[in-house]
Amino acid sequence: MATSAVAEILLRYDDDQERQHFETLFGDDFAIQAFASDQTALDHLASASTLPAAIVLVPDQPDGHLESSLLSEVRDRYPGILKILIGDAIALNLLVTLLDDQLIDRCFEQPVDLDVIRSHVLAAALTREAQSSAPDTREAPEGPSPAILIVDDEPTATRYLSRQLAHMQTEFRVQSAISAEEALLTLRDDGNVAVVMTDQRMPGMHGKELLDELRQSHPTIVRILTSAWGEVDVAMDAVNEGRIFRYQRKPWRADELLNLFRKALAHHRALVATRDSSRSMAEQQFAELRQQRHARLLEHLSDRVDSVTGEPTTADFLDALTSIRTLPAQPPHLRASRETALEHDLMRDFVGLVGRQLDNLEPDAPPNPLTRRAFARALTDALDNPAAASETQTPLMMLCHSLATLLNASGLKATALEITQAGDHLTVTNPNAFHMYSHLLAPITRLSRPLLEQQTALLMLFVSSRLLAGDIDTDGGDQSLWVSLRLPARAD
Repeated sequence: MATSAVAEILLRYDDDQERQHFETLFGDDFAIQAFASDQTALDHLASASTLPAAIVLVPDQPDGHLESSLLSEVRDRYPGILKILIGDAIALNLLVTLLDDQLIDRCFEQPVDLDVIRSHVLAAALTREAQSSAPDTREAPEGPSPAILIVDDEPTATRYLSRQLAHMQTEFRVQSAISAEEALLTLRDDGNVAVVMTDQRMPGMHGKELLDELRQSHPTIVRILTSAWGEVDVAMDAVNEGRIFRYQRKPWRADELLNLFRKALAHHRALVATRDSSRSMAEQQFAELRQQRHARLLEHLSDRVDSVTGEPTTADFLDALTSIRTLPAQPPHLRASRETALEHDLMRDFVGLVGRQLDNLEPDAPPNPLTRRAFARALTDALDNPAAASETQTPLMMLCHSLATLLNASGLKATALEITQAGDHLTVTNPNAFHMYSHLLAPITRLSRPLLEQQTALLMLFVSSRLLAGDIDTDGGDQSLWVSLRLPARAD
């Protein structure tokens, strides 16, 4: 579905006044197809060229839809359609049954919040294309077995349930935690947790609060809320706003949970596949932007920088950046490059900063051989007085200020550098890598002064080492860069 199209709602109603009221509320936002029976709605779905983003039910009696042929057919044949129930005084038992049977996805009591309904329908419309293009995930992938994390402050019951599930299957492991805080520590240590089921009433952070946090920090983990208390408001809010997978009543039964966890694991695999598909698509699209950025940097910098060094320094600097692996591109990175002034500002600000650094170089400074003592003194001065980088500098001063900037940006001290002398050459390396969480050819959503200063320092390291008649080699890693400088030197 194209995101520019108007999202469609299939409305299933019992009372004509409810239909008119719904159309008045949402007719300006969505294309509404209204039907007074399950069969006419199914006939429409069977003949429609495009499927609706959502089916909304406004029944006289919500429990009358437990046997709905429309909902069961949509569940089995059109799983991508969002199913919303709107009713009066919906009982917790009904809500749980409808969720367990996967007959609905969201449930709201009258009067509804119009903005919330709009948000859910638009989100379903916008994710339709990504869901339909995700690869088949019916078979579990190879690799470490996934884990189910059960969070409950009654460890005896949890241990008993874990043992039961371990005897009933070999598809997943069961982890447990007695608090939300312990659960977060478990998630930090175990990267294969696929499902979290948490009790609502616990000391400290409540279950829904934990699941809300996981929705942001671990969006592919499937979230289940459980409780022995009949809190219909908590359950409904968790389903609608927290977008949990299920609300599970206590007491637990191992056979019921086994079936639930199997469905949750399948849902987890679908979420991971959709995420990976989105990342892969974004990375492919960003590759073109990266090539354009690379070409523009060469165009704007080569004449000025390479004329100073007499060598293709700009190209070597950009090659060093391409060796650094950063986090993959995401849709926000693409939007920032395509819909904002990011690319223009990057060229303007970086080229301007580089130009000011080159203007500060002493003209025609001859490359005199170094001593280890003179180098150490210049590096100490650069670390102690970073403001001097804006003043006129010799190539040695520029080199040391560049190293100082890279050290400070990585939270490292001068002792992180290894300085050795052999014969007539001084070698400077950084066994502790410089951190490069982002760089000029990496996906970014905004420019920051620290990023520009770090990247300028790296380019000036290339420039100054060559002005000193030295060599520079780099080796990139995961958000890291190792540098080796080899400079002419004489004994102290």
